[in-house]
Amino acid sequence: MTIIQAVKKSQQLATRKDIAMIFGYKDPTRLLKDFRDYADHHPNAFLPYKPYIKNKGMDSLYDIICFAYYFENRDLLEASTRSISFKEELPRLKEVYQ
Repeated sequence: MTIIQAVKKSQQLATRKDIAMIFGYKDPTRLLKDFRDYADHHPNAFLPYKPYIKNKGMDSLYDIICFAYYFENRDLLEASTRSISFKEELPRLKEVYQ
């Protein structure tokens, strides 16, 4: 006999409008551009997650957990400090944003 456990999973990816609503920004365009630039220059920073998906002709889709990590720690991340890591913060981020 096999027991199957179902787990409810919330939305993983968000558009620009969803990010604005979740994080309370009227227009997060500049913040999202900075996030994409950081993710492009640091491709291993968010492993095993992919920080965003670029769609042709549509808005990009952003991973909520990756963006939340960047949003909460952007000053430290842009200063290239190593005092925080995505892997250490991941359990807390999952609890808060999923």
